[in-house]
Amino acid sequence: MTDTENQFFYKNNRLQQLRGFCASMQFKNLSRAAEHLGLSHTAISLQIKSLEDDLKIRLFERQGPKIQPTKDAEILYKIANKHVEGINNVFDEFVTQRKDDQSDELNIAANNASLNFILPRLMRHYLDAAPKVYSRIHFAEQDEALEMLKKGEIDVWLGPRREHMPVDDAYFTYTPLFYFTPVLLTKPDHPLAGKRKITVEEIAKYEFTLPAKGLHVLPNLHELFSRYQIAKRFRVTLEGWEVTRKYIEAGLVISITADIVHERENDVLAKTPLTHLFPVVDYGFVRLRDKRPDKKLQKLLETAKKHWLELSSDTLPK
Repeated sequence: MTDTENQFFYKNNRLQQLRGFCASMQFKNLSRAAEHLGLSHTAISLQIKSLEDDLKIRLFERQGPKIQPTKDAEILYKIANKHVEGINNVFDEFVTQRKDDQSDELNIAANNASLNFILPRLMRHYLDAAPKVYSRIHFAEQDEALEMLKKGEIDVWLGPRREHMPVDDAYFTYTPLFYFTPVLLTKPDHPLAGKRKITVEEIAKYEFTLPAKGLHVLPNLHELFSRYQIAKRFRVTLEGWEVTRKYIEAGLVISITADIVHERENDVLAKTPLTHLFPVVDYGFVRLRDKRPDKKLQKLLETAKKHWLELSSDTLPK
C-alpha cells in the first residue's frame, strides 16, 4: 500500500486515528505508543499525520524520539480520550455480558421477609418460565446485599424500600414491583380486630411489639407513640417475624407491619388496615445501575411484573 493509499485509509478510519493520537498523548513518544497498540512506528506516524491533515492543525512538535503536544492537541485529547476508552472497553463488556448470558445460574439475594413471603410464590412462576436456569438464593439484608452486588456475587437483591436507609442511586437502580398494606396484626378475637380507623391511643392500650429498629419498612414506625405524645414502654421485644407471629397467636402482643408477613391461606391472625396512619409499602429489585440485565434476570423481572398483583397485598386500597 502506498503512502497516499495509507493516508486515505487512515483519514477514513477516525477511530484508528484517535486511538493512535490518544496513545501518543499518554506516552509522549511515538515508538512507545506504537508498541502499546501493537503497531509499527510508521503506522502510528501515518495515523497522526492523517488526523492533522483532516483537522488542518498541528498536534505535535517533534523533538527527536519525543513529541511535544500543541495546545490543539491538549484540547482534542480532553474530548477524545473518554470516547476512545469507552470503545476500548466494548470488547471487555461484550465478553462479560456474553458469559453472563450463557451462564445457566442466577444468584438472587433477599431480605428475611422477601425470602419467606414473596420468593416462594415468585419462584414457582419463574421456574416454569425459565426451565433451563438454575437459581441460587441467598439470605442478605440490605447493606450486605449491596456489597454482594458490587462484588458480582449476586445478580439482584429483593427487598423493601426504606426511607431511613435509601439505596445509593449513583450505583444501583431500584424497581418497585410488590405493594403491601400497613396493618395491625392481632388474634381474630382481639377487640381491635377489624375495627375501622383505629387510633394510636387505642393501640397503646395493649401490649405491643415492633420489628427490629434497623429493619422496619413503615416510615416513623418507631416514633409512632412519641409523635402522639403517648408514653409507651414495650415490655416484650422480639427479633424475627416467625417468633413475633407466635407471640401474637398466643395473645401476648399485637404489632404493626406491612401485611407481607400475613399468610393468605388459613392464617390464624387478623389483619386490620392502617392506611390512615401509614403509606403503602413497596418491595422490589435492586441491581447495579450500569449493568444491563442478562436474559435470566430479565426473565425474572418480566415474571415478577406479570404476577405482581398476585404477589402483593390482597387488601391494597382501591
